[in-house]
Amino acid sequence: MSITVIGDRGIGKTSMVVALAKHGTKHVHIVNNPEYIVTRRLNIEENRIAGTAQMTQETLLVNIELASGTRQMQVLWIDTPGEAFSNRDWKTNYPNAWSDIQTQISESRAIILLLPPHRDMIAAPNLDQRTIPNELPTARAWINRFESWLNFFKQNCSPVEHILICIHRADTFCDIKQEGKKWSYQQSKTSLFYEYNTHIRKTYFTNVEKQIRDHNNSNTNLQFFITTTDNPQLLELPWIYIGAYLTNT
Repeated sequence: MSITVIGDRGIGKTSMVVALAKHGTKHVHIVNNPEYIVTRRLNIEENRIAGTAQMTQETLLVNIELASGTRQMQVLWIDTPGEAFSNRDWKTNYPNAWSDIQTQISESRAIILLLPPHRDMIAAPNLDQRTIPNELPTARAWINRFESWLNFFKQNCSPVEHILICIHRADTFCDIKQEGKKWSYQQSKTSLFYEYNTHIRKTYFTNVEKQIRDHNNSNTNLQFFITTTDNPQLLELPWIYIGAYLTNT
């Protein structure tokens, strides 16, 4: 199956998967050459994840510990350059590459979209050198971008079974220890994702509730998450969701 990770430039698409490869979580592990995945995408001189310049595909073997036992997914991870989505000139300058990206996305079983928080969400005490507030979108710009993503899904993703929208860098806007503890995956709790999705949507997506309702009325229902590489319980939830819903289909 193919899973595509998309989002604008610099949001952390590659870092999300590298974190799973480097450390894993309690329930999610990449088991085929995780060290190689990390090495290929690490800028050694700057000790940071290198940006994705072009669409890359890599087969990952992902073990997920579910209530029914360990499931292994063979995932075609498609990593995409953020400029492809946020820079109109990129699409014009690289029409063939953009066409390839559209094709791969439309053929995916699941899509993980990473969004940044907007400025009104962040809490100053939570910030470190990784986050520059003025580089984050305003609330109005964030809503506009969210609407453009919904239009993108309508145009390109009608065959996709699962679309997961994550506000990434949750460490900048909430108590990740508290949220991680409250929503850590419990194999005995069958209603976890319904309750979690409702909580995340009502807590962090209130400014786009109307747009979500309108979209869900006629398109693939969206699922909502908050993620950060600083908290393994939150980081693993989108992947557990995908594993739970796709391994038997």
